[in-house]
Amino acid sequence: MDATILVIEESLDLCRLFEYMLRADGFTVRAFHDWQTAQEALSIAEPDLVIFDWSLANTAGYEWAAALRSDPATAHIPVLFVCGDPPTRAELEVIGSVGISVIDKPFDIFMFRNRVTALLAPRERAAGIRYARV
Repeated sequence: MDATILVIEESLDLCRLFEYMLRADGFTVRAFHDWQTAQEALSIAEPDLVIFDWSLANTAGYEWAAALRSDPATAHIPVLFVCGDPPTRAELEVIGSVGISVIDKPFDIFMFRNRVTALLAPRERAAGIRYARV
């Protein structure tokens, strides 16, 4: 059984990198370049993790994540912000208070993969499965 990860990243190159890395690790990836299309996909099928570009055009990442957190249907889905421009301390406090993980660009690929695995760990334990990296 594999996890489904929803990636929202406006950079085509970085989106492809996410897709490649995550698929190589055995995950199903649904990738989008804008939050509106991702929102539609989210309403159709729930992912196990959302990876979101902090500086995505059309909305601040934390506003969209706040909407996810305020909806009982999506509040439990882990979110990983990938930030080109690091959030301010105040923004980090708000983000942390709702349990959103943050990683800065440029990032270490191994750190990214470990963060993804850690965010999926509670689901893994509940389902009695283990994700193995190839």
